[in-house]
Amino acid sequence: MFEGVKNGAGLISASFKTFRQYPILALPIFVVWLIYAPLIIYFKWDFKWDMYNNKAQFMILFLIIYFLAFILSISCSVMLELLQQKETGKKLNLAKALLITFSYNLVPIMLLSFVWSFIWFILVVIKIFIKDKSSQSEEKSAENVARTLAGTNDSFGTFSIDLLLKGIRMVVFLIIPAFAWENKGIRQSFRRGFQILGERKSEFLGGFSLSLAMEFIIFLPAGIMFYLSNKGMEFPDWSWFICIFYVGLAWSYSIYLEQMFAAELYLWQMTYEKEVEIWTSKKKKLKGFKDEYPDFGKIRRPSIIDNIPDLNP
Repeated sequence: MFEGVKNGAGLISASFKTFRQYPILALPIFVVWLIYAPLIIYFKWDFKWDMYNNKAQFMILFLIIYFLAFILSISCSVMLELLQQKETGKKLNLAKALLITFSYNLVPIMLLSFVWSFIWFILVVIKIFIKDKSSQSEEKSAENVARTLAGTNDSFGTFSIDLLLKGIRMVVFLIIPAFAWENKGIRQSFRRGFQILGERKSEFLGGFSLSLAMEFIIFLPAGIMFYLSNKGMEFPDWSWFICIFYVGLAWSYSIYLEQMFAAELYLWQMTYEKEVEIWTSKKKKLKGFKDEYPDFGKIRRPSIIDNIPDLNP
């Protein structure tokens, strides 16, 4: 576990450096935020839910979740295509990344999003039933919009569900490279993603823990405002609009970290497997070959900030 945390720290450190050098990699998820925020605000305060019966309401909720899962998967695919351009020695081309995503990757994204949204929907329904009922009657205000978009929790139960949703989201981001980088079918992509998850549990848990810690840190300024407001301190509306903008940046960056972590872990596994192939080939060809079997922790961790094209054949 400690080795996983150490490796996860290295991955997240590389993610920060990558963002500074290639901010375009975070652009897809920021665009998702520009869609996500108005959608959540509209369906929470402006949509006429009372016009529909319970069955229709659940269907609408599922469609909303499916759409969110779809655009999150699209953003991850675009980022992965940009990473593939860099890791094969090409210049970053956003238009080409979008073209590939909406052509070659679209069908597996739709299927993956459906499976993901089904699980997501079940957890959200559970969250609705255990959520504090008083929060359902919030009036529409800049402060309450900021709280909603920040995803503040009112109980341990809802926080636990959010942790589970985060873990599932990171697993999804670990599946997408299988069809984005290795051109696998959707079934093979699921197998590939879960294979890497099973073999690299320590690294995954370490990355999950550290990304959660980073999420806490980057949302802390907004959290302080929420805490002081709960204690009776009043803030002008303009400060809450600034808070909303900050929450948008924080949300985008936290999801970007998850996507980058999954991508780098996947690339690290691919690099390890190449080393295993080389080791196996040498063992077959050379008599008396005594090199030890490759150790994943000692394999060079791929990084987009170096000039080594790790995705070249």
